[in-house]
Amino acid sequence: MTYSAKQQLKPKLLSLLLIALFGIVLMTGCDLANSVVGNDDDKDNQKTIHPVLLNGEWGFISTSGNILMEPRFDFARDMSDGLAAIREGTLWGYVQSDPAQLVIEAQFTSAGDFEDGLAPVQLPGQLYGFIDETGSFVIEAQYDFAQPISEGKAAVRIDGLWGYINSDGSILVEPQYSDARPFSNGLAAVETFNGWIYIDEEGNESINPTFQISTAGEFVDGLAPIETAEGWGFINKSGSPEITPKFEEAGRFSQGLAWFREGDYIGFINKDEEIVIEPQFAEVKPFSENMAAIRLNNDWFYLNKSSKLISITEPFDQAESFINGIARVQIGNDDNIRYGYIDKKGEFIWYPTR
Repeated sequence: MTYSAKQQLKPKLLSLLLIALFGIVLMTGCDLANSVVGNDDDKDNQKTIHPVLLNGEWGFISTSGNILMEPRFDFARDMSDGLAAIREGTLWGYVQSDPAQLVIEAQFTSAGDFEDGLAPVQLPGQLYGFIDETGSFVIEAQYDFAQPISEGKAAVRIDGLWGYINSDGSILVEPQYSDARPFSNGLAAVETFNGWIYIDEEGNESINPTFQISTAGEFVDGLAPIETAEGWGFINKSGSPEITPKFEEAGRFSQGLAWFREGDYIGFINKDEEIVIEPQFAEVKPFSENMAAIRLNNDWFYLNKSSKLISITEPFDQAESFINGIARVQIGNDDNIRYGYIDKKGEFIWYPTR
């Protein structure tokens, strides 16, 4: 893609303007940060637990920063469907959130996220199957690999080919594809010899456009990001381009906005193909709870969706999306990595520890 000199300079000028805004925010006593209005998602939800690292071991805290499970695990993942995977040594198990306690002993060499009460797991030396919340296999181990359940279905691989099963273990689509994505909005992307297409909930071919799709994303709110020979764009559920493929890269929609890349910079567009936030960031995370983690140069900050301004100006080495009003951030690198959690005002509810 060719740009004029003026277009090339525009993102750089906008980055400088944003940096100038940092100073304004700081000089006004962080009024911009304090203007972030909370909602029900911001309330302390004891049913949501968040992993923390303390003295080299992982435990869990509440949304308000209270320890719910003392650190004792070698690793811990975020909660999904009321349970979170933990690792002890080389084996995985699960803890529940309410009350926070270990419910499935560490025994699996691989453990996926719980969705709809099921999780794909693998015992040592065995194939993949699905367990319920008691740790019992409800779909026998028979797959080379398996993805988590999504909309009542899961992509599974046998002999190098992907198909789909229903949550009761019955076959929806026989393994026949070279790759497969989770179901979303009633459709799933699958890779064929001629490129990517989409199938519906009955396993029937639903979208097979005349143009070739080289990369296919998940549908969100009726639109999915796709890559063609012309670049990245978005199609609707009928398979027609809703946003013309022209971007160098693009991600799925979240809270009505999707990120896109032009040159070295990333911005956000809405469903009407309007650029809502000009390309000016080196890296971004999708919007979540009205906030998006964005990277300028080597530092991460948080962008407010309503104001379209950076409302958390404290720099971090890494930053994750907000979940129930708090977000995990990283300070330091290599042997000095510390993880903490901030609220939407940018204040620590768990000061970074390691």
